[in-house]
Amino acid sequence: MSWSNLPFIISHNLRNPVANILGINDLLKGQNINAKEQASLLEGLSHSVEKLDSIIVDLNNIMQAKQSVNENREFVAFGKLVDDVTYSVQNIVDASAATILCDFGGALGMNTVKSYLYSIFYNLITNSLKYRRADVLPVITIKSGHVGDGIVIEFADNGIGIDLERKGSQVFGLYKRFHAGLAEGKGLGLFMVKTHVETLGGKIEISSKVNEGTVFTIRFDAAAVVQL
Repeated sequence: MSWSNLPFIISHNLRNPVANILGINDLLKGQNINAKEQASLLEGLSHSVEKLDSIIVDLNNIMQAKQSVNENREFVAFGKLVDDVTYSVQNIVDASAATILCDFGGALGMNTVKSYLYSIFYNLITNSLKYRRADVLPVITIKSGHVGDGIVIEFADNGIGIDLERKGSQVFGLYKRFHAGLAEGKGLGLFMVKTHVETLGGKIEISSKVNEGTVFTIRFDAAAVVQL
């Protein structure tokens, strides 16, 4: 998604709850509303206000993700990051009987903004857990390596995959969901992953096959990998 399109996307998503709030407000001013109708309108008003607040929170998170990252960098060990993410979603890992395999022998970690890299790992790991296949135990493989002075991190799973021929251009789009019936979410996770990767100076690519799995490859060149 181009950042030039962000104002349009946000305004498009804001329009519906704002229109609902204005419409309900006009109805509540009416003189012939009984108690049952008023209760129904107030419930609708509450829902629209919650939706509006959710979009504003999303916008705030997106804007924060694009802030300068020239300071507060530290060495972040990939293995520790996976441990932290796994601990935070241990109930999902256990419930799905998922296996997370790691190979960070090629690159133990990198100097970066820890919160941004945590968000990348968290969203990609939970995305794989959410969109696992029902008939196969989920396996997530994460590995890293050096390419020249840069670093490559790869996340691979054996989940339901994405039809990239049909949906490839939308994968990292804001509020884009491809398997809405399988898991809760707003279609924000992969958008935030791409935003954080690019803010850190990297690039992300995807390869995927339906009912076979998905691979996300993140590349940080030498300029993005701050040396100790």
